[in-house]
Amino acid sequence: MNGTILLLMTNLAAALGFMFCLWPVSLVKKDASMADIFWGLGFVMIAWLSFLLTDGYVVRKGLLVGLTSIWGIRLFIHILLRNRGKGEDPRYVAMRENHGKKFWWVSLFTVFILQGFLLWVVSLPLQFGQLPPFPDRFTWLDGLGLLIWMVGFTFEAVGDWQLARFLKNPDNRGSVMDRGLWAYTKHPN
Repeated sequence: MNGTILLLMTNLAAALGFMFCLWPVSLVKKDASMADIFWGLGFVMIAWLSFLLTDGYVVRKGLLVGLTSIWGIRLFIHILLRNRGKGEDPRYVAMRENHGKKFWWVSLFTVFILQGFLLWVVSLPLQFGQLPPFPDRFTWLDGLGLLIWMVGFTFEAVGDWQLARFLKNPDNRGSVMDRGLWAYTKHPN
């Protein structure tokens, strides 16, 4: 089998399997929000699998794995801490009420399998970026990618921090955060 096809199919199976394994835990906890919490770690898994399954330029592969790991772990911790003690996300509560007793089954496909597939699709550049062995040196495009990552990571991390501070202030209850980096990186809360 072609190495690219093997990589893509292995990562698709891993992403779907990862989300499928979260599904029964969400049923026991009655909280489909787990799919959101573990989303970032799914990218970390895909990055490492791609690293192990490809023969690309090892420095570029290491850069992709490292940056993805930093981003995915930060996102996992952020959403885990943000959701701690708050119960299920209102979107999933509404789905649970809408589907009633069928939600356990519906959530497998509309939440977990769908997010596993989307995780795989969004990670395609990460997967393909680890394939080519050439150029076998760090290029200006690698540097540009690193710069773009640094800007994006900073915007996301600082924006999330600004929103968290905003939400902790009781004077902001019922208000929409539309300032700082959050205003440029996310939709209004």
